[in-house]
Amino acid sequence: MGTYRVTIYPLFPMAPSSLRRSSSSPSFEATSGQSLCLIVGLACLFGFSVDFLILALPPNPLDIQWRVSLLQQVGDRSVVLLLGLSLTLYGVLANRRLRKQVALLCVALGVMFSLSGLFMVRDSLKLQDLAVTRIAAQEAQVRDQIATAQADPQQVSPDLTPEILQQASQILTDQVDTAKRSAKANALKIGVGSFGNLLVTGLALIAVGRFGTRARM
Repeated sequence: MGTYRVTIYPLFPMAPSSLRRSSSSPSFEATSGQSLCLIVGLACLFGFSVDFLILALPPNPLDIQWRVSLLQQVGDRSVVLLLGLSLTLYGVLANRRLRKQVALLCVALGVMFSLSGLFMVRDSLKLQDLAVTRIAAQEAQVRDQIATAQADPQQVSPDLTPEILQQASQILTDQVDTAKRSAKANALKIGVGSFGNLLVTGLALIAVGRFGTRARM
């Protein structure tokens, strides 16, 4: 009768240290990712704040040109603020108190940006009217000079003739029409572009803030 030999290979359990490393690795990666997002987010917020202070100084809120210029520049840089607040919120997502504070800040800024978009449209229309009024005033001054020359051309210059004065009047009319169209087009372009930037950023900030207030960790 033959002899059967059975070899049993011992099973060694995984070392406790390996278990700890394996179980703690995902948590460590998540914490590191949130810390990195927090650093980048705070850097974005700091850069946006510095730019805003530079643009706002010296403050002159009663000047419509100052307001339009400020809102236009802020609208162009609004993506940096949105990115900074979003990354900061993700970085403090595990901290309930800080998460709610950042979320409320996002909602407040979102409402401010949305309202600023409406103010931008209003100020752009006012700035357009001011530009047209200024062009019309300059036109009136030049036409007065032309009318004076037409009344006594020899007193102004011996070389002036009625044909030259008529041609000058026509050139003035064409230039004024072109200047008015350009002023209206520029005001409309600035107003619509800035309104879109401010409104989209405002709605996005409100959405980020609502996410932060409803997040459960």
